[in-house]
Amino acid sequence: MAADPEWLVDLFQPFGAVRLKRMFSGYGVYAGDFCIALAINPGLCMRVDGETRALFEAVGAMPFTYAKQGKTITVQKWWRLPDEMVDDPDEIARWARLSLEVARRLPPKKPRTTARARKAASLVTDMSAKAGVAKAGPSKAKK
Repeated sequence: MAADPEWLVDLFQPFGAVRLKRMFSGYGVYAGDFCIALAINPGLCMRVDGETRALFEAVGAMPFTYAKQGKTITVQKWWRLPDEMVDDPDEIARWARLSLEVARRLPPKKPRTTARARKAASLVTDMSAKAGVAKAGPSKAKK
């Protein structure tokens, strides 16, 4: 299921245009800049938050879990839809809209700093310390 990108695009067609991004053992399903679904083995997972969790529980969805170093990791932000729902594009559109609402409520991500930028900042700090330059900060004007 997760490995067939054409099927996924067709499945989400009633929801609207989506793009796929290769992720883990399958694909992330994106609506614009928002990841709204994970199509990974063993199923299709949607974003969940406190406002939508009860709806997902009511239809038998379960939190996404995976095994890591002999332990089971549970991811409460993503819930796996029951298999019988995954073949119905209209049903997927309904859950995709809920997932998009959840994604839109999330705080914006902080931009990632590249390793090169972190290293450059560290070098500047080290050079400043060696030169005896104080850290720049807000100046305090005397009254």
